[in-house]
Amino acid sequence: MTQCADISRVRRARENLERLGRQAPELRAFQNEPAQMPSGAVGKNGYLRLEFTARNGRSELSFMDRRVPLLAQRALYWDEAMPRMPCVFIISTTGCILQGDRTALEIEVGENAQAHVTTQSAGKIHMMNANYAAQWQNLVVEKGGYLEYMPEPMIPHRTSRFFSRTDISIAGGGSLLYAEMLLPGRKHHHQDELFGYELYSSSVQAVRRESGQPLFAEKFILRPGATDLARTGVMNGFEIFGNVILLTERDKALRVREAAGAAVGPELAYGADLLPQDCGLIFKVLGLRSEAVREAIRQFWRIARGTVTGHDLPEKFLWR
Repeated sequence: MTQCADISRVRRARENLERLGRQAPELRAFQNEPAQMPSGAVGKNGYLRLEFTARNGRSELSFMDRRVPLLAQRALYWDEAMPRMPCVFIISTTGCILQGDRTALEIEVGENAQAHVTTQSAGKIHMMNANYAAQWQNLVVEKGGYLEYMPEPMIPHRTSRFFSRTDISIAGGGSLLYAEMLLPGRKHHHQDELFGYELYSSSVQAVRRESGQPLFAEKFILRPGATDLARTGVMNGFEIFGNVILLTERDKALRVREAAGAAVGPELAYGADLLPQDCGLIFKVLGLRSEAVREAIRQFWRIARGTVTGHDLPEKFLWR
């Protein structure tokens, strides 16, 4: 693995984050600077780039560039079901997300390469009285590539503001499994924590790598202070939200949708549907307990991986 300081690439990522923050209408009320340290200052402007390449019958983490507070140490091969696939944990040296933080993540999976990327623990978005926190994620999958990007849940604390933008570029014959899970806050910590955050904005958009053709775009903006998230048509009494996107060939997406099924119950609801342009499908979960939502996502992950790669999932870690 080679490490190299690509200053121009890091600068472009930072400029993109600032541009997105200025242009997003939902962030207009949160442009004031923190009194403690300016937004995007040293230590608050993280960057991580991971490149995976297929070599000698297995995939490798061939390139990494990083800036604090984002960190990755090395690729591990702990997945016994896919022992030739590198697995990388993204680490935060601060252990949390603070006001004024800006982070950029870029993952590129080369032709016929495979990778699994996750985070060390849940993302804790701390309380804020100025500005906001933002992340930009750029995911690229080349022909025949396979990427699982499965970060741990986000936990927005009360008064927090968080903005996320994910750009995906995927080549024909490539497959990507992307997941996000949002908790309602630290509801057992304080009476104002349940849906106590000010803003959570997340958008994902994908294009075909060869042509730049748009495939789909999705954005949701949650403002608990302005909208009752528990009402019908939003969370409908549920508290935890899971969102999984599978980009793959149409025949595989159809088989996954049929196997995944759908259900609505008092504590859990889930279902999948096809995305535009025959590019894959989207799977959504609502629940009252994080364990149930995580298990629903894991079962969808098992079906998707089995359909796309022919492999099962490894055993669950006892501590995750």
